Amino acid sequence: MTAYIHPKNIEKARDALWKEHQGSSAVRASLFNLVIYTKNNERQDYFQKIAKGVIKKFPCRIIMITESEESKEAYLKTFVSDLRPDDNSNSLFCDMINFEVSGDYRNRIPFVVTPNLLADLPVYFLSGDDPCKKDPVSIEIKDLATRTVYDSEVSESMVDFAKTLLELYNNGCYDIGDLNWARLAPWRGLFVHTFNDPEKLKCLRESKDIRITYNVTATKQFCHTKIGATYFQAWIATKLKWNYESMLGTKEELCFKYSSSYGPVTITLIPGKYDQVPPGRLLKFESFSSKNEHILLEKSRQNPQKISIHHATPTHCEMPAYYLLDKEIAGKSMIHEIYSQGTRGSFVDVLKLISKYNSGSICS
Repeated sequence: MTAYIHPKNIEKARDALWKEHQGSSAVRASLFNLVIYTKNNERQDYFQKIAKGVIKKFPCRIIMITESEESKEAYLKTFVSDLRPDDNSNSLFCDMINFEVSGDYRNRIPFVVTPNLLADLPVYFLSGDDPCKKDPVSIEIKDLATRTVYDSEVSESMVDFAKTLLELYNNGCYDIGDLNWARLAPWRGLFVHTFNDPEKLKCLRESKDIRITYNVTATKQFCHTKIGATYFQAWIATKLKWNYESMLGTKEELCFKYSSSYGPVTITLIPGKYDQVPPGRLLKFESFSSKNEHILLEKSRQNPQKISIHHATPTHCEMPAYYLLDKEIAGKSMIHEIYSQGTRGSFVDVLKLISKYNSGSICS
């Protein structure tokens, strides 16, 4: 049973918890502050997994804020716990200060969070709140943060989400990122590795038809599972300097029209289903050039980290190559997105392109 305490007793509870570990091999360390704000839903467990992935590489003080939107009772409950990586043999010990909040008591969150931040250390804010709603509590915490990383999964409109992040960036006040963008880092790395070859790059530049397959499940809304694929196609278009023309969308598919120096280009996002892969993750990339060349990057059903690379022309077919993707949650790309400095120029370019789309066709 959770032992709730008054916020003024947090320091005493931390000391008592540490005394329980004295005499063991546990080591307490904090390189920075990680503040996580989430709703009391399925995303809460996901954020906890991210926190565990972070402390495997970088121990830190974690402040977890969980808001209940369904409770009719207004409350602020506090308790202190420790968080360790999944590996039980690891002796790392990290403080975790937990706030459970509901109703009007949420306005007290900035006042209880601030005294518990380690002074003179960076503050990284992982926000599970929709920035489009401009919630005053999230804004106050964000103002304390060195960097804020959002979860576009909670946003009602991806286009509005992009516009809001661009507004924050253009105001020059915030260092920002997005978890869905971070999840694409392994695929972006694979893409750079694959098309570093001049012949394959030429084939990509001459593309007339590109198809990107993303994973869906029966329990997920299609609009949210399209986020990663939408980011990925926008990143390709900005890197190749294609001009956006139009977009057509249904619940299942999205079709983007671009123009390049080689002619019109169509990118279609197609739903697929791999049982071992979380919803929204990329499964396949296919490119068909104007000269009938075909490039295929496809995730293995047996091993989702394994990608096969195929290249065929009208005259020859290469032997498949294989690439191993980084792990998603504990991987360096996700961790780097949280603690890195600066807003990536490529991310800003993608946000600018997405802000031109019709918001109702992606998420509404």
